[in-house]
Amino acid sequence: MRAAMVVVLLGGRGGGEDPMDLTGVYQVSSVARSAPCGDDMPAVSPPAYVKLSKDKIFGQDYFKYEECTDAAGTDCMDGGVFFGVSFFEPIDGGWKGEVTGSSSGGSSDPMCLLSYSLSTALLDGAALTVETTEYSDEVANTEQLCTTDEADRRGTSMTCDEHLLLMATKL
Repeated sequence: MRAAMVVVLLGGRGGGEDPMDLTGVYQVSSVARSAPCGDDMPAVSPPAYVKLSKDKIFGQDYFKYEECTDAAGTDCMDGGVFFGVSFFEPIDGGWKGEVTGSSSGGSSDPMCLLSYSLSTALLDGAALTVETTEYSDEVANTEQLCTTDEADRRGTSMTCDEHLLLMATKL
């Protein structure tokens, strides 16, 4: 069986001011999570540090998020642009990232999984707040429904699968 997956990164350029630079290593003070979404509880094994670094994809700037074990930010796990947390669009006080996806097991698979992820990284002085929420729905595997446009249209109205709230301080 062959799997098909399409992912679209949503982002644009805000006008006016220079976008905030999130580059740096941050010491994590708390991580709360819920899966499925609901009552956030402290994470069992949160990262000690996170690192944000600027990169480009398809000519567009974005900030890559990595979880690190050291304050130097040299021993880090990269989730990648498609399956990790990334921030593609400057917003007031930080950056946000939206990723939509649609995937199925191929034309013989009757179902398709739509996904939508919304992440923000806000920086206030040295205080960083990262919030990520992931949503998904299973739909009929049709040309009309199994699209990233449909995932984008449904967005936060889909089932909330996971929520994460991380607080950290820039070193």
